[in-house]
Amino acid sequence: MDVRELTAADLPKVDSRLPLHRLDNFQTYLIAWDGDEPIGHAHVAWEGTTLGVPEIQDVFVLPERRGDGVGTRLSEAAERLARDRGRDRVSISAGEANEGALRLYRRLGYRNADIPPQRVVETIAIRGHRVDIDDTLIYLVKDLPAVQR
Repeated sequence: MDVRELTAADLPKVDSRLPLHRLDNFQTYLIAWDGDEPIGHAHVAWEGTTLGVPEIQDVFVLPERRGDGVGTRLSEAAERLARDRGRDRVSISAGEANEGALRLYRRLGYRNADIPPQRVVETIAIRGHRVDIDDTLIYLVKDLPAVQR
């Protein structure tokens, strides 16, 4: 398995297989590949985030690949990218009911951020389509070790 940033050349293939919801506000997408097949993605927002630190968003793994460590590899790649860009913390959020994701992030060393759960009730546009959101998000944060030079 290989994880790398989404490129313009990869976009048609990745977009035909994975739900890239954040292309409207795309900052960095990391794609997990098994050979030449995309199997998962994670978006990294560098600015405009709830906690003011890079935020890993829109983590998705193909259902048939869940439990194979793809989410872990995507999260670790996002952390390395943030650390390589001089950041010392990274955040992530998950729906309160998404116990699997919250368990994964806590296992990876994320801890509850110093904010209460945030209820989100709104209609947003995802790639030109209106989507109703009603979720309560738990924000987690992780301190990143300094880059060894």
